[in-house]
Amino acid sequence: MTISLRRSTGAPVDRRRRPRATAQPLLRQRKFWGVIFVAPAITSVTLLMIIPTFQALYYSFTDWNGRSANWVGFANYTQGVFASPDFLRILLNTLLIIVSVPFGVAFSLIIAHLLATHTWGRRLFRGIYFMPIALSWVVIGLTFGYLLSSRGPINDLLSAIGLSALRQDWLGTEATALGSLILVFNWAFFGINVVLLYTGMTTADPSVREAAMLDGASGWKMLVHIVLPQTRRYIELCLILTMSAAITGVFGLIYTMTSGGPGAATTTFEYVLYTRSFNLGHFSQGAAFGILLFLFSLVFAVLRLRSGVRADDK
Repeated sequence: MTISLRRSTGAPVDRRRRPRATAQPLLRQRKFWGVIFVAPAITSVTLLMIIPTFQALYYSFTDWNGRSANWVGFANYTQGVFASPDFLRILLNTLLIIVSVPFGVAFSLIIAHLLATHTWGRRLFRGIYFMPIALSWVVIGLTFGYLLSSRGPINDLLSAIGLSALRQDWLGTEATALGSLILVFNWAFFGINVVLLYTGMTTADPSVREAAMLDGASGWKMLVHIVLPQTRRYIELCLILTMSAAITGVFGLIYTMTSGGPGAATTTFEYVLYTRSFNLGHFSQGAAFGILLFLFSLVFAVLRLRSGVRADDK
């Protein structure tokens, strides 16, 4: 009897230990199933990206013919990549395509802003602008290759309006080939950028825009001071998608439109990787160009992450 009284009148029992004891197995169970669900993605990335990247890095230091590899050190870089007479031109072409991306996104932003301001026929224009997304790179390249040829409709149109002096093979002339390719590339991404930016504008808080309109803001002021801050995340997404394609996704256009020519006027790191490996059979030099392309993409990704962190801190 005394023992039961002491227990009943003693210090209160700390009941917080029971949830902690039961939370540990639950936490371990969640971690276990989390690893199970993530394992297929990690395995796929390892087999399809990480291992091939290290293989390419190894082969770039060897003389590899597809069957055997002999170590040659930096010879593929010093004698094959950097010693190439077209290396600086290839680097410049890649940079020019990347630099053109912000201008293409800016034009998409203006069109999306016009669609979001209840412009007449906006539903029809949204469908028209979205059409390039349904086309593959091959279809786009072959179509514009015909349109921009010396006997294509664009030259016929110039002759019809009295500008015959401007007729030329837009893709066969070194002065205009890269510019034509850049225009086609940005046109291909124009539709998806317009749709993404239009979505960002229509999902933003409308009260902010209404308040700005009551204060007299319109046109350019509305776009700069209201639309841009509200759609900053969507603009960043468009820049990331388009620049990633400019670095590693323009091969289809080059292959179908210009084949890297005339000369090296439209050759990029991505395309020269293909030509050195499969046209010339220099697989090790192709691997070296692939490593340079990887480092190029890595630098872009790091700069993008740093700029995103700085923007979030503001």
